[in-house]
Amino acid sequence: MSQSIPTSKDVVAYLNARFEALDLPYRIEHIAVLPYVSPMWLANWEVPQLADAPERDIIEEEIREARFRFPQVLEEY
Repeated sequence: MSQSIPTSKDVVAYLNARFEALDLPYRIEHIAVLPYVSPMWLANWEVPQLADAPERDIIEEEIREARFRFPQVLEEY
């Protein structure tokens, strides 16, 4: 049984659900998928849309968890 590769939409859905659960006012529309595959344990995506958000500690914790769950993703619009 093959496991499907997660996409950028999976990450967006996960992060938006986490932000909603934490009563944070942020919802992201997309993530930036890097044009290369990073070595194991490094994510190939980032969330520039939240770079200036004031709740950086909480947001960074959620992004770290998302990167652990979805280290490598395919870009999907």
